Amino acid sequence: MALASPIFEILKNFSEDFNNPVTLTLVFDRANLEGNKKLSVFYYDEVKKDWVEVTGGKVNAGTITVQVNHFTKYAVFAVGQGATVPAPDTKPTISFSDIAGHWAKANIKQAVSSGMVSGYLDGTFKPDHTVTRAEFAVMLMNVLQPQGTEEALTFTDTAKIGSWAQKAVAQAVQAGFIKGYEDGTFRPAAEITRAEMVAMMAGALDNLVEVNAETDFADNKDIPGWAKASVALVKQAGIVQGKGDNQFAPGDHATRAEAVTVLLNLLALKRS
Repeated sequence: MALASPIFEILKNFSEDFNNPVTLTLVFDRANLEGNKKLSVFYYDEVKKDWVEVTGGKVNAGTITVQVNHFTKYAVFAVGQGATVPAPDTKPTISFSDIAGHWAKANIKQAVSSGMVSGYLDGTFKPDHTVTRAEFAVMLMNVLQPQGTEEALTFTDTAKIGSWAQKAVAQAVQAGFIKGYEDGTFRPAAEITRAEMVAMMAGALDNLVEVNAETDFADNKDIPGWAKASVALVKQAGIVQGKGDNQFAPGDHATRAEAVTVLLNLLALKRS
């Protein structure tokens, strides 16, 4: 049995199953269709820690369509006669159609395998797309996996935070990683800057490294005062490196590839 698609995590904003079936169409890779293998969609049962086959899938060109009554992690597997589903701790091969030759390919595959982030239903990862503040909060909390209750959100634009991100944002607020803007907003859909990304991560380091309030980046003067200590902290911790000519570029928007790379560095440091 072989994984024939990325693993997609699909969420909704209520806990109950659907009253009526929902049509789900997933893209798969035909390279795994050797011999007498057939394609089937599976979902991951979080309680039993096992993959469960969804019956009745209809294959059409490069996609397979099934009817489901709930959302969770889904993937397409190429199944041979007598094949068994991989054990829950098996790390299946992650394949996206748009990461070949990308500088962050290995990091992307590791991040998806760890559950930090998911790909898109069209089989892409979009590594160079920018990350919103809400999206980065979710990635960060997937890495840290905090325990306990969440802080009640009091941002003036809380209603604009998607249900898929509210828990993560609340956890980040409770932990002190997020404070929002001076006008009381969080701005969940705003593209996160490198300075903002680093400021969110810095709180997770606790006292793992000592830090000076200045950095040795060539554009140190351009780093906002509120972010300077955070930038220095993550730089000294080896989590974030500069761009060309030793520039930190604090106002540049972080991409999905950059985000998963720095978060993997954070995870490695926390585990060391």
